[in-house]
This record gives sequence, C-alpha cells and structure tokens, in this order.
Amino acid sequence: MIYLNEEDRRREAQAKEGAIALATIANWQTEPCPIMLPPVLAGFLYCRTADLVLAHWRRNVSLGRLLAAAREMRLDVLLVEPAWMASGSDFRVSAILCRSGETHVYRGLRLWAAGVDGPTWLIPDPADRDLDPSCFDLSLKRMTPDEQRPFSELETRDLGLLVGGIRWKAIAGGHLV
Repeated sequence: MIYLNEEDRRREAQAKEGAIALATIANWQTEPCPIMLPPVLAGFLYCRTADLVLAHWRRNVSLGRLLAAAREMRLDVLLVEPAWMASGSDFRVSAILCRSGETHVYRGLRLWAAGVDGPTWLIPDPADRDLDPSCFDLSLKRMTPDEQRPFSELETRDLGLLVGGIRWKAIAGGHLV
C-alpha cells in the first residue's frame, strides 16, 4: 500500500492544475477518460482532438503502468509533472507515443512559447543533454516528434522557455514562485 503525505497531495494537485493548463494553452478540448480505457487512466483527461490522454503525476501511478496502458490501447499519453518543489521550477512532460506498433518515450520536455499568444512547443530541457532532441509543435493535431527547433539562437530558446514557464504557471493557478 502506498501512503500519501502532504507533499504528495500538494504535488499531485499542482500536477493536475498543470495538465489542465497545458490543455488550455494547446487549445485541446478535454473530457474525463472513458471507462473503456484501462483503470490506471481513470481520473485523467482525454483529449479527443489530439487523441491522447493527459495524465498528471500521482504517487501510485508509475511510468511503467502508463507505458503498459498506452501499449494496450495504442494511445498517446502525456504525463505532466511539477519539477521538485524545492527547485521553484516549472512543469515537465513525458510523452509516451505509440506509432506503428512501437512505443517511444520522450522525457524532460518543457513548454516553449513565442510570446503570450504565440506558437507553443514542447522542447527537451537544455539542462539535460541526454534527452532525445525531438520537439513537438502543440498546434498539430497529433503529437509528432520533429527535429526542427522553434528557435534559431540560444537566447531565443531561453527566452521562450522563460515565457512558456511563466505562461504555464500563471494559467495553472498562479503558482509563480
């Protein structure tokens, strides 16, 4: 049995707010996951237009269980996690994508925004050099890995991450700490 402490409950609530905010930023219409999906996906959001499950961090749901559900249903899953509270950082996304019978995982993705109302992408965290370099344009119908970057210079990358993080936090309940 897994016991949740106060920090776990706070982190789960923040992750859920972050998932809802990401759906708002990407203009995805959401609904509760249908009961025909595996039980591990209960309590998460289904985005019909993007054909994916928008999951949020929960102590009792491992990445392995989400991978198994994604494989079983051949469905994409985005897992939103707040960075550790002590860091004061923004959210991170893990994308589980099912394509042609194979499952691919992209970890450590952060929101990049070209301004308050500009295009938004998920890009790998530049602080982690071991991540897959693929980026994801949130305006596309499906999550599609792309080697193309939405920026041309490091300063533009950093500014876009700053704007994306502020925008995401502001929509997710105003957690601008």
